[in-house]
Amino acid sequence: MTLIDFIPEQSFVFWLLVSFAAIALVQLIYFWLLFVRLAFYKKTFEETDEKPVSVVIIANNQYRDVNENLAAFLEQAHRKYEVVLVVDNSEDGTMELAEEFTAKYPHLRIVELTQSLNWFSGRKFPLSLGIKSAYSDLILLTDITCRPANDRWITQMTAAMQPGREIVLGYSSWRTTSKINKWLRFTAFYDALLYLSAALSGIAFKGIGRNLSYTRELFYRNKGFSAHYTIIAGDDELFVNKTATRKNVSVQLSAASRIDQVRPVTFRQWLQSEQTRLRIRRYFKLGHRLLIVTYNASLLLFYAIFTALLMLKAPWISVAAIFALRLINQLILFGLIQKRLHEKNLLLLTPLFEILLLLIDFFIRLRLLFSPKRKWH
Repeated sequence: MTLIDFIPEQSFVFWLLVSFAAIALVQLIYFWLLFVRLAFYKKTFEETDEKPVSVVIIANNQYRDVNENLAAFLEQAHRKYEVVLVVDNSEDGTMELAEEFTAKYPHLRIVELTQSLNWFSGRKFPLSLGIKSAYSDLILLTDITCRPANDRWITQMTAAMQPGREIVLGYSSWRTTSKINKWLRFTAFYDALLYLSAALSGIAFKGIGRNLSYTRELFYRNKGFSAHYTIIAGDDELFVNKTATRKNVSVQLSAASRIDQVRPVTFRQWLQSEQTRLRIRRYFKLGHRLLIVTYNASLLLFYAIFTALLMLKAPWISVAAIFALRLINQLILFGLIQKRLHEKNLLLLTPLFEILLLLIDFFIRLRLLFSPKRKWH
């Protein structure tokens, strides 16, 4: 005998239906108090190519990526900029190839790293070295596996660095030959739903290092990555999580400010990066974690209760009405956001992809419950 056996079936279904409506309301609150800011965001910034900028890129045994993508960053229309390429312990000819680029592009500076510091993990030490070596106070970060939308990327991103602002968040997506490219674009869009909407609400909690700008003064004032130097990833997300305030963050979403990762990845590689992304979240500030967890938990409960109601043959009109209410609002707002982020042909796949991503993340989180937070080095 279970507790449910003592509850009249109709009473149980009724309260389950009430819970379903309440969870749907939580979702609608996120839609119309948070996501709506991103859906209707139209702010533009006056372009100027006079701001000196240092673009910092890390390359670690990435000969092919340097050969295919570096020129796109070196041929920007911005007048006053340099590209600082940190060649990190490479043995595949990356350094020699980078030196060949300097003959054509005098604004390329190479910083070669031939040994690692074992108390720094991942990209943090080479990135710190690149920022330290930069000539400009304004730092623009990206990845050598990416390409900018066009030659105005630098100008667009720096335009958003207005007086009083110290961080600019840009949007990064995917444009690869991978068979799962549409899935990759959806996951980038879905991640942006929360972190860009939150930033526009004054509660920025992360940035994406493929398209992120901040001042070197902010970096030094907060002692760089020292607060999370033992964590193998998170040089972008954790730094923004620590340093962002209600007033020092700008968001730039123009078409020209977009960055796309162009190196193809497999589903297994994406799965590994997704696990890393979810793992990093455990180091976010408590309020930020609650913001994320509440949305994801309500979404999981929404689909779980919906399934239970169908199995219990609850009044289908009421169930369908609540489900449709959320779905219609979702498609309206998500469609506007996808247009704002210049993502095409994703809307009809959104409900299916959302459920798939929800299940994947759920099982990853279960696995992480058995992974101690402090053993990640």
